[in-house]
Amino acid sequence: MNYFSEELDIEAGLKLSRLRIVLVGTSHPGNIGAAARAMKVMGLDQLHLVNPVRFPAMEATARAVGASDLLDGAEVHSELEQSIEGCSLVYGTTARNRQINWPILSPRDAALEIAQTETPVAIVFGREQAGLSNSELDLCQRSICIPTQSQFKSLNLSQAVQIMAYELRMAHLSSESQKQSPIGQEKDPLATASETQLLRTHLLAVMVSVGYYDPSYPKLLERRIGRYLNSTNLRHSEVQIVRGFLAAVEQRLGSSAL
Repeated sequence: MNYFSEELDIEAGLKLSRLRIVLVGTSHPGNIGAAARAMKVMGLDQLHLVNPVRFPAMEATARAVGASDLLDGAEVHSELEQSIEGCSLVYGTTARNRQINWPILSPRDAALEIAQTETPVAIVFGREQAGLSNSELDLCQRSICIPTQSQFKSLNLSQAVQIMAYELRMAHLSSESQKQSPIGQEKDPLATASETQLLRTHLLAVMVSVGYYDPSYPKLLERRIGRYLNSTNLRHSEVQIVRGFLAAVEQRLGSSAL
């Protein structure tokens, strides 16, 4: 039974079209095709691939079953940074505990948050065996974990994409029906992921210049700074203010840290 009108479905579809699904280091091309099918049936069409082991491939096309147009339009990148360029929010999926306690959302909670965001969003899925590395998660503002049972956590990549795609669709349909006020439509938009990363790099460089930070003995400072910046929902103007201040510090020091 269809609980939502065609008009709501169209509006939700327009919003879903700005969401990127990013697959990192996928080893089995069949999983890429199955993920594309999972996306299309839920109205998502932006597929980005980072260093797939083998693509294009016949297995991917066979598993796509009607979603080969997503494979044809998929963007392939050599670096994760390229795949999330221009995105204001980046969510990384993880099934493992990390050394730093990342803010972790369920697929449903993440989808509800994304449905209130009007700017481009990326959801990043890691390798079938190892997931995302810590350095890759450092590029994400949020973490998503599917709450599987503790004795058997194994979940196929395309199944994980399907769960997330379903929650995204339902959240966007509900958001349209409730006419909630979206985040990110203000004149001062959320900072993009690349702007936040440039701020992080600039801040660390100035820390080196003033003798606060020694890159040869970093401990966890870089990751902690990245986590802090990613958790604050920085606006574009706020990034500009902080970078302007850092540039003034550099000028006073008579150096150019970045």
